[in-house]
Order: sequence, then structure tokens, then C-alpha cells
Amino acid sequence: MAGKHDYLFDSPRWHEIQTYLGGKRVDLNGREIHGDYQLVKTLATHALDSVHWLEEIGVHFDHDEVTMPVGANWRRGHKPTEALGFAYIKVLGQYVKDHGGQIMLETKVTDLLQDDQGRVIGLKATAADRELTIYARRVILASGGFGANTKMIQQYNTYWPSVADDIATTNAPTITGDGIKLGQQAGAALVGMGFTQMMPVAEPKTGELFSGIQVEPANYLMVNTKGKRFVDEFESRDVLTKAALENGGLFYLIADEKIKNQAYNTGQEQLDQQVAQGRLFRADTLADLAKQIGIDPAVLEATVNTYNGYVAAGKDPDFGKEAFDLQIDQAPFYATPRMPATHHTMGGLKINPQAHVLDEDGRVIKGLYAAGEVAGGLHAGNRLGGNSLADIFTFGRIASETAVAELFD
Repeated sequence: MAGKHDYLFDSPRWHEIQTYLGGKRVDLNGREIHGDYQLVKTLATHALDSVHWLEEIGVHFDHDEVTMPVGANWRRGHKPTEALGFAYIKVLGQYVKDHGGQIMLETKVTDLLQDDQGRVIGLKATAADRELTIYARRVILASGGFGANTKMIQQYNTYWPSVADDIATTNAPTITGDGIKLGQQAGAALVGMGFTQMMPVAEPKTGELFSGIQVEPANYLMVNTKGKRFVDEFESRDVLTKAALENGGLFYLIADEKIKNQAYNTGQEQLDQQVAQGRLFRADTLADLAKQIGIDPAVLEATVNTYNGYVAAGKDPDFGKEAFDLQIDQAPFYATPRMPATHHTMGGLKINPQAHVLDEDGRVIKGLYAAGEVAGGLHAGNRLGGNSLADIFTFGRIASETAVAELFD
């Protein structure tokens, strides 16, 4: 603080420290896992450059608000003015076309092609009723992780005591680890495959994220099905998930009318629609809200009153929450049902800071690069909220720059 002004402190080094420490975890066998320091340093050093590059090619950001998603540990999120990733897809798709690229939809890569020396020289794919063979000097894998492949998660899992067969996922159904399997064909090493991140605040049936009161944890409290708080709402995603599972899985985000306009998906029309669909509960009193979700009204009222007192005091003696913005005291009141779902897989193909894919002996597989969730080693046992976008845009650019620089090697 300087004078009457508040300033948000951040730096690449602080981002680096938080990412590295935030990823350290211990698996079920007692082994500690931590991120590859050089990958972490590369991410933190170049993340802001990625934002500036996105702006240069046409993505518009809301510079009046720096966000902090669930499990982020720090306020450093840059939010586009258009919602749900559309800003990125629209601009990047046009960028590819403007630079002579071709986007082939409904086309599945089945194999990587390699020469006698093991260099990747192209791929085979299927599209509708035809098979394709595409030769390329360089191949970059950027196909995502395996969060929608429950059997694959169960196969590698070394962190969660169990992963239910019917667990929901926040991922598109296509995120099934295909790129990781392709890398293995070429001899790639895998790293960190046992760690899967659950998103604690997912919709119970669908795994959807962008519904209900999707605002920062400073503006809501979490209660279990008995109407009681059970965790610091600002905790990391795995801590929140474990706390939720220990309380039966299902819980509710409780907020009030003041959350409107706090995020892009809490406008009046969308809230009304979700209430009508039964995905969100709303009432003019806490007692009525409690009845709608099957909770003892007296318990919920006492929980909210206690929490409001903590907000006023700026101190939470129960769970140690340190960031408070709003009390929950203005009708109507809202309850969003939530349950953990599979969200991000930290493991994947082993890469170096130049995004080369490495084999089991740590040697570069010529002609093959990887970026984003298909690669492992960066986030270790836990990814900080917001770091996935920083990851894909930072290492995506690095992979392309390295590939271009090595085109004729």
C-alpha cells in the first residue's frame, strides 16, 4: 500500500514459487512429486508475454479486473471480454487461416510416422470414409489430457483413494488421452500420470463449470448437506475436493443478490433460466432457501450469520479464510449444488523447456513437440487455477518457435 492506493503485487518469480510449491504433493505410496523446475520457470517467465501476444492478434481482455479462480492462490487471471473461451477460438482460428494453415475437423490421427532413425516425419489419420497420410517436417501434439477417460485415470491413479466409475468430468468427451498414446508410439516417456486434479465446484450431474454462482471464493461460502461450513473456500482444489468427499460429495455455494455482475455468467437472464431448470436455488429468505435444498433452516441461518461476522471482522477462526469481499445479507439468496468432477490430468508426455518430447533416456525425439495438457512434468501433483491457459499459450508458442527454428536441422 502507498498512500491511499492499494496495489496488487505480482512478479514472474512469485508466480514461479507459487506454481512450484503449489504442485508438490505426496502420492499414496508416500513418494513426493514436484514440478520440473525449468518448466515452471519457463512458464512464469513467459506467461505475461503470452497475454500480450494474444492481444496483438486480436483477443480483447477486461483490464479493469484481474481474476482469481478457485485454487489459484493469487489474483493474476486475465479475463477476455467474450465468454467461455470463444474469444480464443475465434481469434486463433482466424490467425491460422490468415497464415495459410488448414484446420481439418472430424479427422482422427491414428499413428505417427517415423523414419529409420526414429525421427517423426508425419502422421496417419482417418476422416469420414477415407484414410489420410500427411508428411510433415515437424509435428506438435496439443491434444489435451485424459480427464474424460475414467478408465485411464483409474489405471494410472496414485493419488486419490478411489475414482468412481460414474464420476462426472468438466472435460469435453473427446479428451481421452489420444495424444499421449500417440507419443508413446514414438517412444516418448511419461511423467506424473498418477495425479488427476478434481474440480471441486462442478455441477453434480454434468460436471459443467459455467453455471450457478461462478464468482470468486471471497463472495460465497460452502456448506455441506447439513448446512455447515466445512473448509476454507480459498483452499487448493485437491484440499477442497477431499473436504467435499469427506462430507458426502454434494455441497452448496451460498451467496446473495450482490454477486450479480461479479462475473460474466451471473446476469439476471441466466440466473432466472437456471432457477427454472432446477440447477440453481433462489429464495427471499435463508429459511426458504434452506427448505428448498433440504437443510434445517436454523442451521443455515446460524452458519451464514457466523460467516458474516467473520467477514466484518476480517478473520475466520474456524477455517482460516483470509480473503473476504461480501457479506451474505441481501435478498434474494442463492444456493448452487456442487460436487467434485475430474478436471485436469497433470501427467503426460515428458518435455523439456523447448517443448521437445523426450524418450525414456531423456533424449529428444526428433521432429516431435508437445504443449499443454498432453505434456506432463510442469504442474506435478496439483495445477494452480488459471495456470492451464498460461501453460497452453506459453508452451504452444514455444513449441511452434522451436519447430520453426529446427525445420531444416
